[in-house]
Amino acid sequence: MPPRFKEFYKPVPTSREVRQRRLSHERQLRSLQREQVFMGKRLCFRTPQESETESEYEFTPSDTTEIISGLKSTKHDVRVSSLTSLSTRLERPSEEVRNFIQDQGVELLIGFLNSTDADEKLQSLWCLTNIAAGEPGIAQTALAAVPYLLALLSSEDAEIQNQAIWAVGNLAAEGESARNQLFANGVLNPLVNVVMNTTDSTLLQTACFALSNMARMPNSYFNRLFDMDVPQSIARQLVQFKDDMGCVTELAWVCTYLTAASNSHQIDQIMATGAIETFLSCATKSSDIANTALIPIIRTLGNIAAGTDAQTHSLVSQEKFVQLLVRSIEKTSSRAIEKESLWVLSSVTAGSKADVNTMVNAGIITDLARIIEKQNFDLKKEAAYSLLNIAIVGQRISDLPNRDLVPEFVEFVNSQDVELVRMGIQYIALLFEQLPDRQGPELLRGVAGGIDALENQVAVTDDDNARSILSALIDDFYAEGSMM
Repeated sequence: MPPRFKEFYKPVPTSREVRQRRLSHERQLRSLQREQVFMGKRLCFRTPQESETESEYEFTPSDTTEIISGLKSTKHDVRVSSLTSLSTRLERPSEEVRNFIQDQGVELLIGFLNSTDADEKLQSLWCLTNIAAGEPGIAQTALAAVPYLLALLSSEDAEIQNQAIWAVGNLAAEGESARNQLFANGVLNPLVNVVMNTTDSTLLQTACFALSNMARMPNSYFNRLFDMDVPQSIARQLVQFKDDMGCVTELAWVCTYLTAASNSHQIDQIMATGAIETFLSCATKSSDIANTALIPIIRTLGNIAAGTDAQTHSLVSQEKFVQLLVRSIEKTSSRAIEKESLWVLSSVTAGSKADVNTMVNAGIITDLARIIEKQNFDLKKEAAYSLLNIAIVGQRISDLPNRDLVPEFVEFVNSQDVELVRMGIQYIALLFEQLPDRQGPELLRGVAGGIDALENQVAVTDDDNARSILSALIDDFYAEGSMM
């Protein structure tokens, strides 16, 4: 579900017109850009401490022969050593290793999944986990192991169970086909069962990692996650593990992907569990909470804020939500957190006038103006959406620090970015339109090159609507008195 934000409005839009323009070209473009980041492949890897070597040298055919011989050895220690060595090589596989895996490696590894020896089984799972985390051509080969992995998802050996779930999670990140194949093999039920019932922190984190990747769209079974009461399970486990930020983070990722694809009714179901209140408590109880935990929490909030006005208002009505959003924009040292928070704010300020007023009263305008004046263009753009929404939805153009903002929006008009250009035009149009006593033209007159930017743009734009607005603005700028 994409965030809501406004397109560049023509002069004097009504509140009804503002709301009806949510499905604008600009929203679609921003949604696509965010989707490319948001849906990026999320994988789990072995930590450097768990890796025995760096695996930097080129694997040769003789090494392959040695590995194969070791895997087929009659000696247990040799087999385990060969599996361990292979798993390490698979962290950064050479061309020879990739060829080996695609040729016969996965088949050999599957054989160990049926072993009665726990060490062999675990090291084989490590190999498959690393294969599943590799490039698509390699990762796809591990799908042959799915029926065998399924049996291990309920293993009584916690370490083997955890590793099998980890491998499934990496495979689920491969795309729609892989997720549907995992579902067809029955992975979802045992995976949800682990999330629902485990009391082990490590196992919960791994299971949530796998489930969050299974919840990613597209897939053919999304509604089944609600039939299986996944939101309720997440909420219950969140209460139990609210002091374990590793668990909170992974539980939040599940909610992130659930809310990203949910319809309005499903969003209501998620909100009814109380999970959002718990996430907000976790996110605001400490000012130094890790960014790794904040990102999925803020993304979840953003997905909900992109819903109905009632859902957005439900968030804004919570003091901790406003506190978190303001703090994340005001004090964060992380560009990622700041950008995510600005996305949420653009949805909130596209809602009701009351919600806009709540955010304005929390002091958000000062921070948005700071971003517009001092940050790079990607963050400037995000802040500008909220400022325009505040001016239009909140009808508060006169409350903005316009003297400081006009030079920045003139720079937007001069940019090569189509979105920025149109945002700059829209802001200047609002100044001309809504400020009394021709304050708008006077503010533009105070910016060096201000009118030149409009005149240059009207000569080069291919957008008929933009050309019409620009021409009217230029005429009004040079007019003796009457407003546009």
